Amino acid sequence: MKQRRRSIPAQWAAMLCIASALLLFGCSLPKIIVLHDPLTAEEHDNLGRIYESQGKFDLAGEQYREALKLDKKRLPSLLLLGDLSYRTRDYPEAESAYGKAIKLDAKNGDARNNLAWVYITTGKDLDKAKDLITEALTLNAAHRPYYLDTLGVVLLKLGNAAGAITALEESVNTLPKDREDLLAEAQGHLAEAYKAAGEEVRSKK
Repeated sequence: MKQRRRSIPAQWAAMLCIASALLLFGCSLPKIIVLHDPLTAEEHDNLGRIYESQGKFDLAGEQYREALKLDKKRLPSLLLLGDLSYRTRDYPEAESAYGKAIKLDAKNGDARNNLAWVYITTGKDLDKAKDLITEALTLNAAHRPYYLDTLGVVLLKLGNAAGAITALEESVNTLPKDREDLLAEAQGHLAEAYKAAGEEVRSKK
């Protein structure tokens, strides 16, 4: 009488298959494939601008951050991220981005001006805002009218109405006439300065 052959349990069979596979591949698991980012940092920035123009701010921010992953010292990406963060009221990220931009480009007046506005808006450090915009005025003469508006607002918030009036009057008189939006904003700031100085008639005018 022949002896009955015992069958291998299914679980054991599976374990034998796995062991065989490990021996076949040199006892190592397949390596994870890391996909390469096909876009350059500049292309990420351009895509971010498109998203931003469409009002897709979250997607725009992701693109600027991706650009910085490829090049953490990329100045345009830092400025774009700073501007977007300020626009969306993410002031800590705006402060960080502008601060890094200033460290990369010590002569960048616009980054200083924009960081000053972060401090103006948050009321966090007005003395630092004053220092930043004062430095900016020495760095970029072409943007002096814009920086004077910022300086005027800082001085007004610091309680120096007379100094604010001086800065804002020059700003209003020297801003490009075709920039009606910025001119109107500066005139509004000047009206506030006149009012703070007790000059109600000039403020209304």
